[in-house]
Amino acid sequence: MNYSTVWQKACTQITQVIPRHCLFCLEKTHNHLELCNPCIAALSLNKDCCHRCASPLETSLKQSISLCGNCLSHNYYYDRVYSPLLYAEEMRYLIKKLKYQKKIHYASLLSQLFIQKSHHLKNFYLPQAILPVPMHTKRLRQRGFNQALELGRFFASHYQLPLNYSHLIRIRHTNLQAGMNAKERQKNVQQAFSLKHALPYEHVALIDDVMTTGSTVNEAAKVLKQNGVKQVDVWIIARAGLKI
Repeated sequence: MNYSTVWQKACTQITQVIPRHCLFCLEKTHNHLELCNPCIAALSLNKDCCHRCASPLETSLKQSISLCGNCLSHNYYYDRVYSPLLYAEEMRYLIKKLKYQKKIHYASLLSQLFIQKSHHLKNFYLPQAILPVPMHTKRLRQRGFNQALELGRFFASHYQLPLNYSHLIRIRHTNLQAGMNAKERQKNVQQAFSLKHALPYEHVALIDDVMTTGSTVNEAAKVLKQNGVKQVDVWIIARAGLKI
């Protein structure tokens, strides 16, 4: 039994022993999660979005086009973004608690929300392996964990896929992307990634928590494509609106 399986089993046993109350409405839950079914049902789905980058489309455009303006005018290294939820108030609360208040167990909840809500995603095909977006060692020491890796553990366990977190590495420490516009984000992550060893996969999924402009995952996908990976999907828990 590998580490991911043991870790997943331990988390499951905890949820079966400790009575849970919904984080939002405080009612008892009956699903071994920290959100009740009505609150889960009320989460904002990312249904009307670009078919490639999953950016939310304006209501007036969603019936007439399938790609956003950026995907029509730019070529990206990733092939497809899957993000079933919007980065609305509830998801923002959960993700910020995970990242900045060390609520690492929220990774289980967020990954299970992705799995539950992914039924409406079109052409959702499983990759050969899961690759969390890597964190630079300096940032890792500051935060203490990589949220993308914690999410990836649950995806790998649920879908029975290899979890590879050692080949793709972050070689340059970058500033936090929050508050930057699209051009600043793109410049910030240029040449930030490298591939330590060749990957024995043609189709992989990059895992991260939130996507705004996609600069980070595109730079990571660039390195993968330049080293023999043919298809790079991106799995994102929640999609934020594009900042130009």
